[in-house]
Amino acid sequence: MGVEALLATVVSSKLRGVIAHARQVVRDARNTRLRWDDIADVVRSVPTAGELSRDPLEALGLRLDDLGAEGGPVRLIGPTRYLNNAQAVVTHSIDDATPHLPMCLDALDRYGVKATVFVNTALSSALPLWPRLRRAVACGHEIGAHSRRHRCHTRDTVVGCFGALSRYEVAGSRDDILARSGQPYVWTWAYPCGNCADFAFVQRKLAIAGYIAARAYPDERHGRHLVPDLQTFDANPLAARYTQAVQKGYVTADGCVVSGRTDVGAVNGKFDEVYAVGGVYSFVSHPQWLEYGPDRFYERHLAHIGGRGDVWYVPMGPLYAYHVLRSRTSVAVLTAKGVRARFAVVNRLDPRIYNGSVTLEFQCRQPVHVSADGKKLPALSSAPVDSWVGECVQRQGDRLWVTIRPNTILEFS
Repeated sequence: MGVEALLATVVSSKLRGVIAHARQVVRDARNTRLRWDDIADVVRSVPTAGELSRDPLEALGLRLDDLGAEGGPVRLIGPTRYLNNAQAVVTHSIDDATPHLPMCLDALDRYGVKATVFVNTALSSALPLWPRLRRAVACGHEIGAHSRRHRCHTRDTVVGCFGALSRYEVAGSRDDILARSGQPYVWTWAYPCGNCADFAFVQRKLAIAGYIAARAYPDERHGRHLVPDLQTFDANPLAARYTQAVQKGYVTADGCVVSGRTDVGAVNGKFDEVYAVGGVYSFVSHPQWLEYGPDRFYERHLAHIGGRGDVWYVPMGPLYAYHVLRSRTSVAVLTAKGVRARFAVVNRLDPRIYNGSVTLEFQCRQPVHVSADGKKLPALSSAPVDSWVGECVQRQGDRLWVTIRPNTILEFS
């Protein structure tokens, strides 16, 4: 073959490669379901999720002359760290719409542990799960978004993440959950395969869609997903880490062997460590990589952490909503008007999103009855705290802990 023919062959081969690559790029671009709104999101201002403009005191019918002064028989100490003054928190998240999910939810319900179920809403495997997921919502679990199609890639790039996490995936999965679950809001997102969690523009897209928290899944290929060791709220809730993974190892679609964490002594010991310091114990599992039964590692771990009277069992979204609710709720002293003390507990947050309760600690040496908006509050039940809503009161010595929904008038009589 002559030099000219050889060059022509090489050029032709390279050209065919370029054309094939271009065609693949076009196919990938079409598959992203990108729209002009995805481009606009890059510069769109991010709204403050759930903040209302109304004056909360005015909404309660209060005027300036209703405000009182400190120093009465009931003294506010402040909000407790967790609901009902719990010692610690347990929050669990489980990923993927697989046939193993109902068995996992059944196990959680046996041990009283509440979870966020991250679902891929457009996969065919999700369709038969919705009746069980609606029951899960009614039992105090949360449904979180895990995209529609669970598109993963081995290396994060700006272009790859921009295409993989289009509005079709981010807002679409949220809308699917709202339409099918009976849940009033979608608080949380989980990054498919942990991809793209560190990009600010991706976190921005999630915030625009109204998510208040997003769970990461860091670097499974190098084992960094096993024990991120977060023991409190993450400072960046849109790339939130967790304490540990509890699941078997697995092999990725491209053949990467990923380690698991199933040693019962080790996973129970990590919970004990978090519990001892009054932290937030957050653990992640995939139902398809678990073993079920009271003698298997997953249920042995659930038995160890579940059913504790001083632990708050709550899904991830309501937990992070509580964190905001606690910091943004204020208490104003009111004139007594015939009772020992009155307080207005208020905030400007949208109750559709921040729909939980807060717990306030007071000091009062006298016996009192506590009511919210004229309704006497019941005593706290001795059962474990496994909800983020409700109203009650508990007393120990001269301390009272009052759990109420905000934007209410609290009276001590």
